[in-house]
Amino acid sequence: MDTIYQRSASFFFNLKAYGLVVYLLNRGIKVKWVIASGKAKDGIDFSVNADQVKPAAVTGGAAKDFKAGPFVIFKPDTTGVAAYVDAYYTAFGLTGANRPNMYVSKNNINVDVRYNLVAPKGAILTDGGNQSIHIGYMVAAGIPTSNYATSPGDNLTNCFSFASEPHNDQSGPLVDTAIVHIKSFMQLGGNFLAQCAAVPNYENNVLGRFQTTTGVTVSNANVGTTLTYGSPDLSYSQFQGDFFAYDGASVVQNWKILAAGKNNNHNHATGAGAFATNITASVSKIKSGNGGLVFYLGCHDFLAIPLSSLTLTQRMWVINGIRMYMNSFITPSSFACPLPLSLVSFSGNLLNDKPQLQWTTAENETGDHFELQKSFDGKTFTVAAVISTTPKEGLESYAYNEPNMIYGNVYYRLRMVNKNGTFKYSKIVVLKIKDDAQTGKLTILENPVNATINFMYTAADNEEDLVNIYSSNGAKVYTAKISIRKGSNTVSMNIDPKMGSGVYVMELANAKERVVVKLLKQ
Repeated sequence: MDTIYQRSASFFFNLKAYGLVVYLLNRGIKVKWVIASGKAKDGIDFSVNADQVKPAAVTGGAAKDFKAGPFVIFKPDTTGVAAYVDAYYTAFGLTGANRPNMYVSKNNINVDVRYNLVAPKGAILTDGGNQSIHIGYMVAAGIPTSNYATSPGDNLTNCFSFASEPHNDQSGPLVDTAIVHIKSFMQLGGNFLAQCAAVPNYENNVLGRFQTTTGVTVSNANVGTTLTYGSPDLSYSQFQGDFFAYDGASVVQNWKILAAGKNNNHNHATGAGAFATNITASVSKIKSGNGGLVFYLGCHDFLAIPLSSLTLTQRMWVINGIRMYMNSFITPSSFACPLPLSLVSFSGNLLNDKPQLQWTTAENETGDHFELQKSFDGKTFTVAAVISTTPKEGLESYAYNEPNMIYGNVYYRLRMVNKNGTFKYSKIVVLKIKDDAQTGKLTILENPVNATINFMYTAADNEEDLVNIYSSNGAKVYTAKISIRKGSNTVSMNIDPKMGSGVYVMELANAKERVVVKLLKQ
């Protein structure tokens, strides 16, 4: 996308072109990123006779040289695109020349497709307290708000494909934790960008060291206006013109690698001549395949630089700094959304009439805890125990042994809670324990009791019974009517919360018999 065919009303590159691409990707449009392999800086990616079709039709176009990594939609995938483009203009209030341009080729050509793009989702880290910088870039480029969110460095489980730290000069356990999680994120295929003070902060911490083995030193040399671009055919360098490598004010504008500690590092913008070792933009890869890229970018906040103090050429440099951020944002990663904690098996058995529950999970590392819940009617469940997940990745096995002997049918299920707060329930396991067919037998299923009494009663016929509870001095403190069916009944009843702790007598009475049992209230 070059400044000739994608120019805003201010005559600079129209950053909203990035937002339009993301908007189309969100709607399932297949967009290709075309980058000619081996091209020189500002080299041509392809040439073609093309007419402008959006925002207004301009026919009779001559051959056009498209540069700086144009985005292309192949003809079979163009259905509905025109309407989406108009919808994007409206959604972001774009008028006149501030609307990104779209062109249609008048003939078939072969192009060098570098990436089949997917809708990105960016995590703008808050650990350094400067998240407003990268939020500003997203707003300037018209990126839909659904495609980025702020996030602490230790919370990257929300299906992000990209994370960025605008400026972080903090230190301590929170930053260490963020760096560890960022490394894990990239090892799983995510992409990450550190800007300004975040570059030495992440690189000089032994927990990081993403691009070197020895760290970097900040030089902030005035490298002049002539830079060397060492990787012009890679996605990060898809911008036309020069990059603003020295503003005289930012905390980190350019840096040098200490000793000979280069580690899979590709420099994208460095000084020239005597300043050849001064780096202001670089990339390293820590994982094979798509993703696993770490981008470093000098200077603090391109939007904060007063454009009125800059020449037209310098203003373009500032825009290109934001372009480099956007290029890293849309470079595809292979980070897959963490699968939720899943249940491989869940079973139970009896040992001396006490329930023993066992379960095995997959994606164990994404879980936070389990709630083992039980019920005596299969409908109303209470929490029997809370079990935290272990740190183990992949498959893991758990067990819970019920400490008390329980009577009747008991139903168990798991509420499985993930680290991101989502949850799901397991199937229900039913255990039949000490079921006595003798009629007229009343058994408290769990004793002592708390707010609920669970009991089993075996009846000779269908009947209406009264349940009365008496204190140790004979005073009736609770009464309720229940319907009992012939055979074994398991009943769960809430009792008066005003009942204090102590020993009580529970009575179940009907027209034919009266049965009593002692219970202990906690």
